[in-house]
Amino acid sequence: MLEQYADTAYRGKQDEKFRNEISVDERDSMYCRYQSKQAIYPREDLIGYCFDNSQKSYYKGNINGQTDYDRSILTKGKNKLTLALISNATNMIGLINFTWAMLHLFFVFFMFILPLFSLALGAYDLAFDFFIILSCCWGGSKLISLLIWPFFRFKFNLATIFNRKTGMVEIPTKDAKSFDTLPFEEFNAHYKVAHNPKSGFANRGFTLLHYKKNIRYEQTYSNQIACAFLHWELLQNFMDVTQPLADIPQFEYYREFDKTTAEFDKANGRPKYFWYRVDKSFLKEMFKVDDELRKEFNDEEQLDNLLMGKPIKKLTPPDIFKLPWKYAVNIKPESEIKFGKTLWQKFTSFLMVDL
Repeated sequence: MLEQYADTAYRGKQDEKFRNEISVDERDSMYCRYQSKQAIYPREDLIGYCFDNSQKSYYKGNINGQTDYDRSILTKGKNKLTLALISNATNMIGLINFTWAMLHLFFVFFMFILPLFSLALGAYDLAFDFFIILSCCWGGSKLISLLIWPFFRFKFNLATIFNRKTGMVEIPTKDAKSFDTLPFEEFNAHYKVAHNPKSGFANRGFTLLHYKKNIRYEQTYSNQIACAFLHWELLQNFMDVTQPLADIPQFEYYREFDKTTAEFDKANGRPKYFWYRVDKSFLKEMFKVDDELRKEFNDEEQLDNLLMGKPIKKLTPPDIFKLPWKYAVNIKPESEIKFGKTLWQKFTSFLMVDL
């Protein structure tokens, strides 16, 4: 099994033919034709770490059990070395799901804000009407989530699956009922920009596009290109079995199941379940270092380099990203790990829909 694992998994290098033979004008999809002509992110270790702002939510999700629940729903019982990520909607089911989530969030937010605003203006009847109407909308959406959606959820694939064990990427088909499964090395990360009419700033990211087929995974972030680089390196790290997994909250679950990572942890004396045991204040220390490195990266300059095909500045991050446990002060004993949601987390989870 280990030999098969080593032979089939992605090894951190891409055959040049997948870049040299990118299908452009002959693609069926006009959107994919356009994306295939965009700049390509380098396939190498440039940033040197994968720690970003999302790790705070993964840290909380590990402790309260939300991350484990989401993983069980999205991976549908696949092997323990599969990373399930929801991308920008690329099919109708994904678009409907995203729209529903946004509408529900709208109901929750304004169910409290509009009545309070009306009360502040002295419009008591209007405040009551707002609350009743929005509460009914929220309640209807919540009932669909609790009573109807669970019967349909498992019929659809809502996430792209990155399989570290096999080196394959499984992307939901247009009907979201099956997957297109292709080797990770056959995908290129093409620069993507989406204009945000609300802020006026562009959202930058990448389209992980197959070199020949109209199959893709997409992510966009803020107007900073550094976020896209971090996520691209996260995917490369997860799929490269020759290197241990990045030491981030998002990957804590996988460490004991991955041979390369388990050997690295044992050789370096890493505490087991470190991100379940370390105090959350340690995250602030890592965020401070991340902020300093972002400044050194010089986002605008590196975006220009990417678009013009020039070399991207390579960072040399400190060891706190590679060996974080050596910089942490408060690490609880393994026996004191407590999982579960706080009362506030239970309340906010109740308000949201379970997608």
